[in-house]
Amino acid sequence: MNVLSAPAPAPAGALHRVRRWLLAGLLSTGSLAASAQAAALPAVVVWDFDNQTAMSTLPAERTDYLRRSLSENLTATLLQVPGLRVVERQRLKDLLAEQRLSAGALADEDTRLRLGKIVGAQRMVFGGFFVLGDEVQVHVRVIDTASSRVVFSDEASTPLPAVMQQVAAMNGRLARALGGNTAASLRSHPPALWQAYDRALALADAGQIDAAVQSLQELLARDKDFTPAERQLVALLDKMARR
Repeated sequence: MNVLSAPAPAPAGALHRVRRWLLAGLLSTGSLAASAQAAALPAVVVWDFDNQTAMSTLPAERTDYLRRSLSENLTATLLQVPGLRVVERQRLKDLLAEQRLSAGALADEDTRLRLGKIVGAQRMVFGGFFVLGDEVQVHVRVIDTASSRVVFSDEASTPLPAVMQQVAAMNGRLARALGGNTAASLRSHPPALWQAYDRALALADAGQIDAAVQSLQELLARDKDFTPAERQLVALLDKMARR
């Protein structure tokens, strides 16, 4: 009479290997999914914002800095999105020189779309603002470079002294519209630091790289956590090294 015996238990070492293989498979699957998600995110260009204020009683230095600063503030948020490639402004300035275009050519949206395609961007962010009394209205549009279609738009209204902090929510919505899953939280900085940063960027845009580097170094000596200044300083030092 044949007796059916129960299967012998697998050796402990074998069970350990199976668990390890299963875990490795799960991790690999998660890694592949994360890689696929990152690969699906578009490359993006953020242009300097347009000052669309028709008339203002405020001194120019109180509002003009927002052109570059709002753009840089948004860029700092987007750079926190894993897998999202953000084309840095220094690369855009270099591209202008390569194409033998003046900064004034950027007033034409079609020119900006063409330059964005050259650097491989699938999305472009255009922004603008206008000042009404002591209030600022800021608006943004995300354009698909292939179709020139608006895929996202948003706006915010905020008191002028707090504009760099108050646009954070709008920046976060834009990041999510680009496919980002981030709760980016940046430290806020006073207007005086952004104005100093804007002066450094103006020097860089004018080709005064040495002076821009010195200004950025002085700014970081005042606040070592001002990450946009640190990022631009690295880009300018790299540019100087390639001269």
